[in-house]
Amino acid sequence: MIKLEGTVLNVFTQQGGKDKKTGDQFADRDKVQILGAMDLPNGDVKNELFTLSVENYRDFKDFLNQKICIAVGAMASGRNVIFYVAKGAKPVLAEQM
Repeated sequence: MIKLEGTVLNVFTQQGGKDKKTGDQFADRDKVQILGAMDLPNGDVKNELFTLSVENYRDFKDFLNQKICIAVGAMASGRNVIFYVAKGAKPVLAEQM
């Protein structure tokens, strides 16, 4: 697993609906938005917003505007990397440097 560290900016529930291609219904999904910083090869830092599906957004609500750490996985989709929260992972406050 990968450790994602960043500031919790928002938690919300994305409304369910119907898949346009297959017609299958899908349920509401809890989401969290985390602002992280990625070090670039040239030494600069790039801020990136990660929107992740989570089992229960309430696990993150108490951490709004705080720096957390959470276990995530990653997979490639074309030229993009998709991150997902590891099953059963819970956020913890990140250590202050």
